[in-house]
Amino acid sequence: MSDKSHPTTDNEEEMNLEDEARLARRYHLGAVAEASAIMESVLRAIFSSLLGSPRANVVAAGQPVSWLIDNALAVIDANDEVRGPSLGEPDNVARFRAAIASCRDLNTRRNRLIHGAWVDGLPNGHPGQSVLHSKWRQPWPFAIEISLDDIENLVVDLEVAVNDLMMAIFNVKGIIAGT
Repeated sequence: MSDKSHPTTDNEEEMNLEDEARLARRYHLGAVAEASAIMESVLRAIFSSLLGSPRANVVAAGQPVSWLIDNALAVIDANDEVRGPSLGEPDNVARFRAAIASCRDLNTRRNRLIHGAWVDGLPNGHPGQSVLHSKWRQPWPFAIEISLDDIENLVVDLEVAVNDLMMAIFNVKGIIAGT
């Protein structure tokens, strides 16, 4: 968080453009956090359902999204080999698998925005907002230009992914009770 005070939201005072941009960015980042939390909850439920045990929730609790994705895909991929109950038609299982796999990139994008350090100014020196991103085993962080459109697009992409997951769930067997 910056060392600047929070911009006022009092209608009696006019905000300068910098404070207005910061407030808008924080609002949209909150939408990213909400949408990604829903995606995480759905992935956790999918993983637990794939294991088919009420104890699976204990294992899934607190696991990061990347773990949930990797392990849900591993269970799907090994399902026939371990002679698990059929998940249904191969095309439906492939769509289900693709819906889960698509969450990996969204989670990476989410982490970059939520965990990055926001700074004023673009990498090219022009006015704007950038997020500092560090790369594993690299000595210096680098700045990535992020627009409000980028943040809004991620929210939409997260909502679409959750919708795709929910639609795919209804087309495979054993995820929703009674199917």
